[in-house]
Amino acid sequence: MTESRSACLTRIPAMSIGFRMWLSHERKALGSCHTMASIVFLPLLILSFSALSAPVDASGPRKEGTQSCTRYDIPRSVLQGAFTFAGEVIPFQRADVRDRVRLQLNFLLLDARSVLTGWLMGQTRYAWIFEEEFKKQQVPLDFIGFAAVLSGLNSGQSNRMKGVGWWALDTVCNSSDGVVLTEDSWHDDRLDLELSTRCFALRLKRFKQELGTASWLTAAAAYVTSVKEIRDLATSWKTDRYWDLPLPENADSLIPRWIALKIIRSHPEEYGLKIKESPPLVFDQVTDLLLAKDLPVSEIAVITGTPPRAILELNPKIRPSSGKFPATVAGKALPHKLAAPRGTGWTLVNKLKENGYLVEKPKQ
Repeated sequence: MTESRSACLTRIPAMSIGFRMWLSHERKALGSCHTMASIVFLPLLILSFSALSAPVDASGPRKEGTQSCTRYDIPRSVLQGAFTFAGEVIPFQRADVRDRVRLQLNFLLLDARSVLTGWLMGQTRYAWIFEEEFKKQQVPLDFIGFAAVLSGLNSGQSNRMKGVGWWALDTVCNSSDGVVLTEDSWHDDRLDLELSTRCFALRLKRFKQELGTASWLTAAAAYVTSVKEIRDLATSWKTDRYWDLPLPENADSLIPRWIALKIIRSHPEEYGLKIKESPPLVFDQVTDLLLAKDLPVSEIAVITGTPPRAILELNPKIRPSSGKFPATVAGKALPHKLAAPRGTGWTLVNKLKENGYLVEKPKQ
């Protein structure tokens, strides 16, 4: 998606405004030839805008050429109060901060509106899983919304960061991260909601500690880029404050977009949105499942009377190309954790035992 340029107003210095007024005067003088004048002078006007429209702000280093979309604005109640996000107050008293968040607000409401609405209605389906992990790891709950911007508001595909799953994990976590994830021909733990969220939270905390910053926003920027890149920028610009660092495009846009997402979620009526929340994803979880033979997803679907796609949604780490829980990996028995439709857990266990799939009765 490209960010909307409709209904946008670029701040133009006096010289550029004067040029535009002069051009308007010339059009009137030319009369019927004003169309040709537009063709001749429009490139010059565009050049004047791009060369002269950079905002001047002495409060810290900035990226140039910030635009403000005026169709949708930040609610007055947000601007007038102390808007706390991810443990810190967003400095909306600064014009550049307002502009950056407003731009992303309009991107979401104009360019990404249909996808945004679907995500807002569906986020409650998975949010409780994220919330449980973040509470355990003492990560701000605002990071629940970070999943949406990381995955481009589409959890099922790889995204602009070239990562996998809700948290755009480029690699699996290992023992140094505090949780071990694996990825092979039959599954990818980066798509497991619980494990991937734990991996993300632990990495984020580690990045924050390595940077020596109190800011979760700066840690989030490091997650989008790298700890080294943020550390080098902080050294060059003598600040580790997110809003003062000239950042690469992803980090510069995704964090304001994340904030804009919360504003929209908290004030849907301001933007004409009617959000009907989906019921939470609930299931029976069977653990320590030791198999005597490979267990196809199709067999689980038949036993529980559920479509195979629904079983894969409950167990997203299973690769569709494999479609099974293997009994052994590299010759070793592998205990499994399996999610079954709500109310079918013990029925599934008993049927699997009856059909010769189980080595022993698992815990539930």
